[in-house]
Amino acid sequence: MATTTTKLSLIKPALTDVVDVGNLNDNADSIDAAIGFTVCTSSSRPASPWSGQPIFETDTGLSLVWDGDSWEPAGGGGGGVTISATAPAAPSAGDMWWDSDDGELYLYYNDGTSSQWVAAAGPSVTIAATAPTGYDGQLWLDSTDGSMYVYYTAPGGGSPQWTGAVSRSGGILQVVSTTKTDTFSASLATAVFTEITGLTAAITPRSTSSKILAMVSVYGANSITSRQASFALKLQRGATDIALGDTDSSRTSVTAHTLNALDGSANATPVAFQFLDSPSTTATTTYSVEIGNVVNSTSTGTFYVNRQDTSNDNNRIARTVSTITLLEVAG
Repeated sequence: MATTTTKLSLIKPALTDVVDVGNLNDNADSIDAAIGFTVCTSSSRPASPWSGQPIFETDTGLSLVWDGDSWEPAGGGGGGVTISATAPAAPSAGDMWWDSDDGELYLYYNDGTSSQWVAAAGPSVTIAATAPTGYDGQLWLDSTDGSMYVYYTAPGGGSPQWTGAVSRSGGILQVVSTTKTDTFSASLATAVFTEITGLTAAITPRSTSSKILAMVSVYGANSITSRQASFALKLQRGATDIALGDTDSSRTSVTAHTLNALDGSANATPVAFQFLDSPSTTATTTYSVEIGNVVNSTSTGTFYVNRQDTSNDNNRIARTVSTITLLEVAG
């Protein structure tokens, strides 16, 4: 009784069988078809491959060999190149992947601790508005503001994170600034403060460890006789007063203050200050400046920004600017 071979299912007549020429021809066709690689796709691989059977996939460009348990790169030990927009789902060490979206070549690599895709040409620079997943040494250029970051794992088992490439600590990561050129006025009773319209700046820190250096310059005046170049300022983060002097009995805690008690100068007076804040957030944070009346304990007065109390229309009357600038400092 005829039997078949295990690999190509060739017909093997029994010694007492009459040989059928058709069977011989079928055997010859099967042998001819099996020589070299079987051409298929990744979804039409041979259903019952034999150990050592080679195939070539037209959709992935991979040459694979069945090792008895799975399809492996024909060269052995990894090294197949997959061309696709997403990384292969079950790679082996040594496999290569060409990202068809960005034209980058990656190598699947085990560093002794974990396996991961790494850029075959070394750390790459990703240009995008949002941070990529990241691996140690990868660079990211933020296309929204031109800032450069490196993906870094701190020694001692720290958490990996994107760190400003300018400096590990103390580098300036970004700067935002607002310049107020128009005037502002408000009627204020004693110890009452109000926000200066248009003198705010918002910043989105890159890390919770970042500090924000706020630099403020305000030109102001008021209408109270003999105190016309006097006013107080408070710095605010959101709705919270920050950078205040210590509480001292009934005295008003402020960030900065100027007091002209000797004459009634109506000229605008500059007040400038700096404060290094630690907001401990990566949420967008707004800083603002309030002007207040600590000039006279009995008088309500009108307080001005970027102008004098006197505002006659002649070339002896000045108009000024006030500014708030925020610098993110790497923590």
